[in-house]
Amino acid sequence: GGVGNGRFAPNDNMTRAMMWTVLARYMGVNTNTGSNWYGAARTWAMEKGISDGTMADGNVTREQFVTMLWRLSGEPTVDNGASFTDSGKVSGYAKTAVDWAVAQGIVNGYSDGTFKPQGSATRAEVAKMLTVFCQSAS
Repeated sequence: GGVGNGRFAPNDNMTRAMMWTVLARYMGVNTNTGSNWYGAARTWAMEKGISDGTMADGNVTREQFVTMLWRLSGEPTVDNGASFTDSGKVSGYAKTAVDWAVAQGIVNGYSDGTFKPQGSATRAEVAKMLTVFCQSAS
């Protein structure tokens, strides 16, 4: 739905609450309930093991985002590891998720060979990665 006033704000960062809401809606969850705009999505994400539900207003990092998608997909195994110049900076919990996202074509990294795992995911990056994810899931 954008950020209001008919704006999508592609260069703004995506928050964890926004991410829970997008994924919950993708999975058909009614997010119009709860104590605030993301409450139902947060509860769903925690119940499904997608997220721990913390830091709702915090920016979702690139590695957190692909980990949420990987968990949503059932935590599939991957044969090949991703090769970025900053692969060593990927957090332990996210390594398989990043490898999976690369193998699925969901993420390619940046032109300088980096992934920037702790970098905030912009709304445009999330839109692109979600499009590929949704297309591969159908």
